[in-house]
Amino acid sequence: MMEPLAHQHGIDLQTILDEASARKEEEKRLLTERLQESVVPLFIYRDGQPDRIGSCVLVRLDSEFYAFTAAHVIRDAGSATLFAPSEGRGGKLQPLPPCTAHLKSSGGANDLDVGVLALVARRLGAFQHHVFLAGAEIDQEDQPDDQDDVRSFYFVLGYSASRTQVKISKAERRIHQQSFRFSTQPVDAAEYLRERMSKSDHILLDFDHKEIRVEGRRASPPKLQGVSGGGIFQISRKAMRGPLVAIATENRRRSRLILGTRIKHFLAMVRELKTTAQRGSS
Repeated sequence: MMEPLAHQHGIDLQTILDEASARKEEEKRLLTERLQESVVPLFIYRDGQPDRIGSCVLVRLDSEFYAFTAAHVIRDAGSATLFAPSEGRGGKLQPLPPCTAHLKSSGGANDLDVGVLALVARRLGAFQHHVFLAGAEIDQEDQPDDQDDVRSFYFVLGYSASRTQVKISKAERRIHQQSFRFSTQPVDAAEYLRERMSKSDHILLDFDHKEIRVEGRRASPPKLQGVSGGGIFQISRKAMRGPLVAIATENRRRSRLILGTRIKHFLAMVRELKTTAQRGSS
């Protein structure tokens, strides 16, 4: 309807739309570059080769440092040493700083799937070059979801385990891991009932793998195995910033959903750890 009117006034509507789409893609590219300094892939070595097992989000609370991930990612690693790239875009795989793992996981359908790695602050090593999210970058007040697509969107960032998403230079011992990201919105309350999920504990995000677009074109996403433990952010369209609200834990492909555990459960575990530490020192 608008196109004939725009043409009469000498306006190239398609060019305007294309330029707006290009600006949005550039904004999301810059958003990705910033956040992947805080969301990193996790690896273990199998038969001498690095193998992706998931993702994690680096967080600083007061003067303490943590990596938030899914409990099943830590369980899958077993006793193996965890590795991550030294830089946001990749780099040399470095063993994760000395840490202790704390899990909350029932294995049930409504599993919280909380994994917290407590890092030793004075021994961060190469990981001090990463950006640890803090303060307003974390949803510490457990704010309600924003269903208004005009004001904000939800941004999922993690690292697929697909071999097409990683390049390894054995000679230089460097790795470049392509991040996987997409924008979406939370589903309505009826979907939580159908999935038998608690809205207060989890967030359910729309994810139709047949409708993924990259640079405005429809694309087939890589397998989401490995994205578990990645970050879910609520991003203001105006500021292109927003807090970490949940940790991704599952892709329910049949339901076309991404499931995440709300960040309040990770913060609660950190508080428990501090309380236990204070009791132990008294």
